[in-house]
Amino acid sequence: MIFTVRKYLIFGLQAEIDQFFKSSQKSGIVEFINPHGKYLREISPDIKEIVSAIKVLKREPKDRLSEEEISLPPDVVAQKIVSLEEQKRKYQEEREILRKEIARISPFGNFSHEDILYIAKETHRFLQFFCIKTVKKKRVKIPEELIYVGTEYDLDYYIAVVKEKIYVPKMLEIIIEKPLGELKERFYFVDFEIKKIEEEIRKYAGYISLLRRELVSQFNHHNLQDAKKRVEFPLEEHLFSVEAWIPENHISHFQKMIEPMAIDYVEIAIEKRDRIPTYMENKGIAHMGEDLVKIYDIPSIVDKDPSHWVLAAFAVFFAMITSDAGYGLLYFLLAFLLRWKIPSPKAAMKRFINLIFLLAISSLIWGGLSGSFFGIGTAPNSLMGKTTFLNYLAKKKATYHLLEKDDVYRYWTSTFAGIETAQSGSDFLEIAAREKEKVMEYVALDTFKRNIMMELSLLAGVLHIGISLLRGFRKNWANLGWVIFMIGGYLYFPSIVGGTSLIFFLGWISKPMAFAIGLPIIYAGISLSMIGALVQNKLSGLKEAMNVVQVFADVLSYLRLYALGLAGMIMASTFNDLGASFGFFIGPFIILVGHGINIALAIMGGIIHGLRLNFLEWYHYSFEGNGKLFNPLKNFKS
Repeated sequence: MIFTVRKYLIFGLQAEIDQFFKSSQKSGIVEFINPHGKYLREISPDIKEIVSAIKVLKREPKDRLSEEEISLPPDVVAQKIVSLEEQKRKYQEEREILRKEIARISPFGNFSHEDILYIAKETHRFLQFFCIKTVKKKRVKIPEELIYVGTEYDLDYYIAVVKEKIYVPKMLEIIIEKPLGELKERFYFVDFEIKKIEEEIRKYAGYISLLRRELVSQFNHHNLQDAKKRVEFPLEEHLFSVEAWIPENHISHFQKMIEPMAIDYVEIAIEKRDRIPTYMENKGIAHMGEDLVKIYDIPSIVDKDPSHWVLAAFAVFFAMITSDAGYGLLYFLLAFLLRWKIPSPKAAMKRFINLIFLLAISSLIWGGLSGSFFGIGTAPNSLMGKTTFLNYLAKKKATYHLLEKDDVYRYWTSTFAGIETAQSGSDFLEIAAREKEKVMEYVALDTFKRNIMMELSLLAGVLHIGISLLRGFRKNWANLGWVIFMIGGYLYFPSIVGGTSLIFFLGWISKPMAFAIGLPIIYAGISLSMIGALVQNKLSGLKEAMNVVQVFADVLSYLRLYALGLAGMIMASTFNDLGASFGFFIGPFIILVGHGINIALAIMGGIIHGLRLNFLEWYHYSFEGNGKLFNPLKNFKS
């Protein structure tokens, strides 16, 4: 829920400042206004050093020390770790340089640099080293002075003993400053020093909890001092005053907090330059929705809290994209494993685990309704097939076409002989089948289920966007007309594509009636939208006509639920068939890897598109966003 935040001027005796700010930090309900910018104080070097030390230790095993084993203060530990890490970094850079230099000169072998200088002095000859790419050697005339040494990777190496230094076009001269043996010796020393430093750093791994507590303490102190800098002293430091934001539902708490102090407050006017923060407070399942909302944007102060709606829609969309009860079971086991492995999680982790439970349950429910378990479908007259919701709808659809004897019926009778003898929808689906590689394919059942899934995706779009339009009705009166427009479109659209809607074969309304009233409802919705827009926005309301395309496109965008869900079901079934064709030994491995890939794609698609439909299509009609989150002075916990 979003609560109104009010602006107050708080004032009192200067002697009460310390107690007041400590109490405010403990309560966490007051955001002090800083007219000079976000921070008045830079982050201290001590905090930066502790952060760097923690980053280093996070790579080490999570050993813990008892209070008795802690012998060094946190600042000393942090300083030592940062110093060791800096030494390690320098050695690593040197090791990399040495490695490249050794690779560069190794084809020439090991020799004494002093011997080379002695030979040059005594014989008045120079030694030069060259290399050239093997592919270029054919296009270059190699001088007679050059002696071939060898080939490494794609380079040919040469050495020359000459009276005067020579230049060879298109060949690279290699300058050897230190011999190979000396470089290797230094390399081994540097590598040994790195390992020694790593071992020394590992000894401090147990101090990570101490450093984290110290970091929290330092941050709390930093924020407290930063808040105090926002104080003004209007009467020569006898009194202090500070402006602050306080949520209206916490005013009574604030009154109790300052009751024992010589401090008072008064509400003041909000100025045009003020950016009012958004205060969101949710508990339980709604807090999970709040976490999702904050991923994309912060609601503005005029928005209604969308947390419940976003969470519910995300769970449904994720399940429709997964479309498999088996995968939902794996999600449930994952959540159960996390809860078992982390018995006392922090609040954020606990909400994350509960979110996985919610997505698992929704995936189990939708997977059960769609009749898919690890890509294994259900026959229409099997026990599961009779209880599967999509199979039930497919049978109702088959019965409808059987009774109507329409174009769909004529198509299937021309494709499968014997459908004319069907007495029920179940018979229809049983007959419209064929055997492929000793497996029965229920062609009509699969086709009807896909059509139904497509319609359910569009219906989800109509309902989801309709809710958003109604939520935003007060800000845009035309929204009501667009809801009516979508209802008319849902009734009339099947006449354009020659489809049979759920509402037809479930007997809620006849085709002729839906087509007859659908088109007038569309026109009525557009007219009502234009009237509402013109009344509310005068001539600028004419722009509302452009939303005909916007609403239509947004509803069609929900077809991604059908496309992704169907793709996942087909991939799961394909991996099952592929695994079965490879036999007992290789087949299970193919099935496991295939389903692993499919699950990863389902999770990515479910998260990305499940949130996208909320944040783009749904937010478009009822969400202002661009808010500034309420940021009170508070104590961080380790």
